Amino acid sequence: MRSTFSIIITLCLPALLVAQDFDHDRNWVQNGDFETVEGKKMKRTGGIEYATGWDSPTKEKADLFTEDALPETNISIPKNFAGEQSALSGINYAGVRWWSYGNKEPRSYLQTKLAKPMKKDSLYCVSYYVNLGDLSKYATGELGAYISKQKVDKKDEETSLTYGAQVPNLRSKIYDDVFSWQGVCGVYQAAGYEQYIIIGNFEATEKTPNAKVKRPRGETRQQVFSAYYYIDNVEVYPIKNRSECSCEQLDKAESEFIYGSKEAVNPNLKPAERADRQVFYFKRFQRTVDISMDGRATNLIEAMQAEPTLKVKLIGHMDATEMDRTRVRPDLLTLAKERADAVKDALVESGIDPARITTFGMAGDVPVDNSGTDIGMSKNRRVEVELMK
Repeated sequence: MRSTFSIIITLCLPALLVAQDFDHDRNWVQNGDFETVEGKKMKRTGGIEYATGWDSPTKEKADLFTEDALPETNISIPKNFAGEQSALSGINYAGVRWWSYGNKEPRSYLQTKLAKPMKKDSLYCVSYYVNLGDLSKYATGELGAYISKQKVDKKDEETSLTYGAQVPNLRSKIYDDVFSWQGVCGVYQAAGYEQYIIIGNFEATEKTPNAKVKRPRGETRQQVFSAYYYIDNVEVYPIKNRSECSCEQLDKAESEFIYGSKEAVNPNLKPAERADRQVFYFKRFQRTVDISMDGRATNLIEAMQAEPTLKVKLIGHMDATEMDRTRVRPDLLTLAKERADAVKDALVESGIDPARITTFGMAGDVPVDNSGTDIGMSKNRRVEVELMK
């Protein structure tokens, strides 16, 4: 399970984002996390207009993904037609085709109206998070946002927009992370009365920086000749100082990396299904359950409370670095089992009968990701939940 004018910009390094908080109160983008949905249950692609306040300015509609969709359908979360990714927050995110080889497939865009018009010469932080779809054969730069006074309506045209993106001002960085959400942000100085924002690629196909991307390990589906990005947590908010706008995340201290995102409850899942999908992740050498995993613990507890006959096996794992370190640190030999026991303790403290929980520790030789990268290894520091019959 896997388990995104006068301008100054701070570009983000690739990062793991955990338990990402989303501040609705300060945000001028209404429904910036795509959680408010109207209309019937979504079943098909091109459904961005179901997300309250959002639409596509051109004929090619952007997509809306949700955990409420049937598993492994075109618009489901985590696995869907573009790859596999959990939401950064909540249970929904959007998706757009940013670029395609030879411009053979039309681009799509996201558009929404801000809560109020911008004030002349005032500063605003514009930010959103992207994740490259696993089935994208290409990754690109030119991840931009265009801010305007009037709504763009070219729904009768299958076209690429050619407006000058204002944020960020440097768009040569290629966003090629298929595992974690990456931040894009910049400071925008308003001309006055702007009230719309469009997210997408506004550069010509031949001028868009791009690079080929290898298909992730474990993914067997065919890649497509395009760059498709998931998008979540879009924000625009006023600031007084340019330094207040930053999308920096963890860029060092690899022991602080925790793979995962904020866990949301899908009300349509049965208790056993909800329990079975939980995975707990850890910082390097961490034995206790991190606070960022509280949502997952709550989901598991509620599932076991709802189905009293449910029994689980908690299986702890280590990454390759931790396993290698056991040669000089014998205390780490029990790390995987201790992680499983820590999750059990959290369940027992919440009233779950300990007789319903079995714990087991594995060595670092059962990875879910063999890439050897910091991101890949962070996925291996985990406790998996296995249902017992």
